[in-house]
Amino acid sequence: MTISAQHIESEALSLPREERTRLAMHLLESIEERPSIDPRQVELAWVAEANRRYLAYLHGDEQSISADEVFAELGADDR
Repeated sequence: MTISAQHIESEALSLPREERTRLAMHLLESIEERPSIDPRQVELAWVAEANRRYLAYLHGDEQSISADEVFAELGADDR
């Protein structure tokens, strides 16, 4: 790592958490190739998926899991 990169890293690590997060996101976006997708298409895809899952549940093809079970399982993963 070059001296200037070390200096930038040191300065970045001294930033408040929120600013470090924003900086990290910008850095990742600068190196990741992301297709440009219309946010409306993403929303429509999520709505379609939610409807598919709901219909599967109504037809008995999917089972529900209570929020308590989900959060308990998530908490168990932290141990």
